[in-house]
Amino acid sequence: MSSIPSSAAATTPVPVRIASIVGFLVFTELASGITQGWIAPLLPSFIERYGLTSADANWIVASALLATVVLVPLLSKLGDVYGHKRLLLVAAVLVALGSVIVAVAPSFALLLVGRVLQGAVTAFLPLEFAIVRERADDRAGRAIGLLVGSLTVGASLGLLLAGVARQYLSLPATLWLPAIMMLIIAPMLARLVPETIVRKPGGVDWPGAALLGIGLLLFLAAVGNGTRLGWLNPWIVGGMLGGAVLLVAWVYVESRIEHPLVPLEVIRRGGQGLPLLTAFVFGAHLFGVSAPTAVFLGTRPGVAGLGMGLAGTALGGALLVLGVAMFVGTTIAARLADLIGETATLVAGALLSAVCYLAAAAFHHDLAVFLIWQAGLGLGGGLVGATLPTIIVTRAPADSVGIVSGLYNTARTAAGSVAGAMFAAVMSALVLTRHRPGGGTTTVSAESAYVVVWLICAGLALLVAILAIGVTRRGHRIVEQA
Repeated sequence: MSSIPSSAAATTPVPVRIASIVGFLVFTELASGITQGWIAPLLPSFIERYGLTSADANWIVASALLATVVLVPLLSKLGDVYGHKRLLLVAAVLVALGSVIVAVAPSFALLLVGRVLQGAVTAFLPLEFAIVRERADDRAGRAIGLLVGSLTVGASLGLLLAGVARQYLSLPATLWLPAIMMLIIAPMLARLVPETIVRKPGGVDWPGAALLGIGLLLFLAAVGNGTRLGWLNPWIVGGMLGGAVLLVAWVYVESRIEHPLVPLEVIRRGGQGLPLLTAFVFGAHLFGVSAPTAVFLGTRPGVAGLGMGLAGTALGGALLVLGVAMFVGTTIAARLADLIGETATLVAGALLSAVCYLAAAAFHHDLAVFLIWQAGLGLGGGLVGATLPTIIVTRAPADSVGIVSGLYNTARTAAGSVAGAMFAAVMSALVLTRHRPGGGTTTVSAESAYVVVWLICAGLALLVAILAIGVTRRGHRIVEQA
């Protein structure tokens, strides 16, 4: 490979159709958000179609989150080496293929394969960050804000539109809609988005990617099935130990090769360690709680003795409350940070989320009251979700925005997959057996399972508030040293 332009090239971008480029990337991120929000309202339908338990349904969300742990840093790294537009197109093709598989999957196992491929959708944002950072120059900050906002809007639309579509269409037909959208997006990306100029030398850390992916898969699969098979089951013990060993080996490999998949040196010495840890804890409650909440809202009280019994448009509309509130939080976060500072904004958002989780655990039998707590969670999540990545991107080296942004996304989604597996274990452990109205019995997660999940999330949100103070203090020291 020829000599790579230095990072200084990133400061002299070619001003080619920047408005149209950003506009199309905003549209792409809107489609990304719709795809990510499409699944949650359909979880009750998946449970019925495949005969799943409430705990099994967590894996529909967790499988995609787990895939992002490997796909996001891998695609971001490949983008730095071979071009961000090229890898954005690869990610779009993977998502389109995964969406088609999800739509036609005859079995739960094949459905999970499709969901794993759909996990590539979260690589869109860091790759787009790198494109606009190079092309938009001093307008990059605004462009990044538009991308984050469009993702939030798209996720909210996905929650609503999936519920509406499911009310009038079969489950397969509903699932074909995002598949068709992604099949259209991919060729448009190839035509309308220019390639970046800056390249980083070095190959791809395939051993690191394999160790990270297999290690997490073994560990999380064991944790998620521990209650069902027994925590002393040889498969469960072997999975947890084997996964832990592979993850330790991954850290060893990453710290000793020239071009690692994840630049641990940037994390240790670049002031990114604590912000990424905060992002991890933030993602654990933000993403981990999505499946339990959707299942709770969709569970029929007559069968389970709890839940709201929502379906179709009603379920999508209820889930939309959190998405809309989160969008509001992202739009006011920058202005609030100017008024009261980044530290206070992060702490306020995290504390608001913690209070609402506690309120949901205590008062969750009335739909209107429950949706108030969901709105508070969304507002608090939006404040944190818009402020934290700004801090991380600002501290990133000029030629490493893509991989650092990818690490932020990976930290959040990895935490979501870990929390999803843990919450699946909780919901498998705390169950009730109910008689169906037409005869027979069914096993459902007990009310206490949801309460435990919400209490855990409240604790995680409080931890975000504590970590946020250290994040901003550390940032001030870095600025002073510079």
